[in-house]
Amino acid sequence: MKKFAIAPADYVEILNLYSAYNLSSDSGDAEWYASCFTEDGEQHGTYDVIGRAALIEYKKKDAGTRTHLYRRHWNGSIHLEQIDPTTIQGRCYLFGYNGDPGTLPHMTHAGVYTDTIKRVNGEWKFAYRRLVFDGVKQ
Repeated sequence: MKKFAIAPADYVEILNLYSAYNLSSDSGDAEWYASCFTEDGEQHGTYDVIGRAALIEYKKKDAGTRTHLYRRHWNGSIHLEQIDPTTIQGRCYLFGYNGDPGTLPHMTHAGVYTDTIKRVNGEWKFAYRRLVFDGVKQ
């Protein structure tokens, strides 16, 4: 299989996609969160959410369950491999934290994301995300 080199501009754009996903998820901005995905994008893990409308609804419900908390996500060891000119496979570690306002956050979960990222209309978007949590039997 032919290997493709990821252009530096694409690499930076994809790192910004990972950051936008975390920031929008933490802030509960459902529209911004869903914009990180393709129209038929999928999020899988302890929940399965498919399609833009379902992603928006999911994030609205999620944000509504933590109105008294703030949330922080960190991704580390982001590894990207270009499969073809419009497809990148990504993988990274996730560390998630929640906190009460005025206090430091505490770790709530850790895991690994495995992603398929597609270029759509000139922008990189998540087409498929699977989160496997550490410490949870799958």
